[in-house]
Amino acid sequence: MEDRGKRKLLATTASRQGQAVRAATEGLIDRLSNLPDHVAHHILSFLAIKDLTCFGCVSKRCREFYLSTPSLNFDGFSWKDLRTYDKRLRLWSYLDRYLFHRGVNRIERFCIYWELYYADQQQSLREDERFRLDKWIYNAIRYNVEFLDIKYLGWEALPFPPCVLLSGSLKSLSVHMNGMIFKAPSLASFSNLECLKLRGVILVDEGLFKWISCSCKCIKELSLKYVCGKGTKNFTIESTSLESLCIEWVSSICYLYITGEKLRKITIDWRFGLLTDKPHTDKSLNICAPNLNSLNWTGSLMNQPNLGRLECLEEAKICLLPSDDDFVYVSEVLSCLSSAKVLTLNDETTMVLFKGGSMPLLKNVCYLCIHIEGFLDNLVPAMTSLLGGMSKLSTLIIKSDSFFCGPKADCRGFNMGYWKMQNTAFIYQLKEVTVELTHGSNGIEFARYILEHAQNLNKMTLVHPPQLSNAMRKLKKSKMASNITLDFQEDQERGPQKRRRRVV
Repeated sequence: MEDRGKRKLLATTASRQGQAVRAATEGLIDRLSNLPDHVAHHILSFLAIKDLTCFGCVSKRCREFYLSTPSLNFDGFSWKDLRTYDKRLRLWSYLDRYLFHRGVNRIERFCIYWELYYADQQQSLREDERFRLDKWIYNAIRYNVEFLDIKYLGWEALPFPPCVLLSGSLKSLSVHMNGMIFKAPSLASFSNLECLKLRGVILVDEGLFKWISCSCKCIKELSLKYVCGKGTKNFTIESTSLESLCIEWVSSICYLYITGEKLRKITIDWRFGLLTDKPHTDKSLNICAPNLNSLNWTGSLMNQPNLGRLECLEEAKICLLPSDDDFVYVSEVLSCLSSAKVLTLNDETTMVLFKGGSMPLLKNVCYLCIHIEGFLDNLVPAMTSLLGGMSKLSTLIIKSDSFFCGPKADCRGFNMGYWKMQNTAFIYQLKEVTVELTHGSNGIEFARYILEHAQNLNKMTLVHPPQLSNAMRKLKKSKMASNITLDFQEDQERGPQKRRRRVV
């Protein structure tokens, strides 16, 4: 009797819990059904097609939303369960029926994430799949899609559907596939594209850049990443509307010419010939962007780079890989950044600049982040010269790399007296300083000089290895020039037995 009572009690509890869950779910569905269409569609835009299908099975109203939502996400599939042709065929058929039942409902945003089907000796099946993928894209184009995001996983060279770039409604196109052959339409065609992002595609000629220059009068953002310029070495990008440009790891490029009156941001990651003695002799970079606000240049240096007049530049990150005798070219690059207020330099650029001797005048820099090998005796004077021309500097970050600066490196030749004799103007505007130390006294003396003479300093952070703990305790007793928040951070990884290479 007692066991029967317990079972009855558990059954009653489970029933009540189930009723509560159903009531909460129905309440949620009712609230969603009562929302305006555009609000409900926005919520549903975050769902993949599988979850959207489950939602459409709840009620008649939900099915209406399911078939009318303007945002489609063909992703979220379990590809491990779709390794056979029969299973893929069922999925293709379902997606075909779904698009058929949508009727004339507009597709505003279409995202398709797909792993291409590969099976030995089944070429016809792979062609069948590619046909269906193209058909879905054609369907979205037919219903005036504005945002198209295509990502295919696979290495087979596929031609990009030519009708996409001819669409008058398309505003944003993102294509990500290794090996997709991308060919631009004729120059006579006009495009309303505002954003174009290509990753892993193959450009067969220079047609894309000519098409952008002549036919894309509305384009604002262009991104090319891991693009292979097959058959072309000259990349010329001219646009009167382009505002943001990103070029990263584009192979076979020798000549890059960029011009645009509205360009505000340029990101370049250009690497080549790292194993040759003079990789930059046959490469050239020319930029004509008078209103450029942000420049991020990473990678190789080339012969006589021409950045033009950058009078509106406010932020620059220069992370080059120059050789020791490239000081002239590095100096030319930095001379074009005289208006920059925020500047970041990597180890290699900083060291070549220091070893070259004279420094470009960067009087407008307010925020400086430099990476160095350490406070080496042969580099301190060059650092002094660089900082000496920065009378507006308020934030200074010095990152040193213990990988290069071993225990035997000479870092003890410059004391407090040296820094006092320099009478550098940057010390009077500093408000926040971060210094990474390795070993030796040069960095410690520099930190002490700042503590005792920076009258407007608010905070100073010192990152140090364990062996400098005693020196840090002495620094705490320094006569500080202002009410400073002093933060000591001991870094075990900076010890002599644990050197690391910092990646910028």
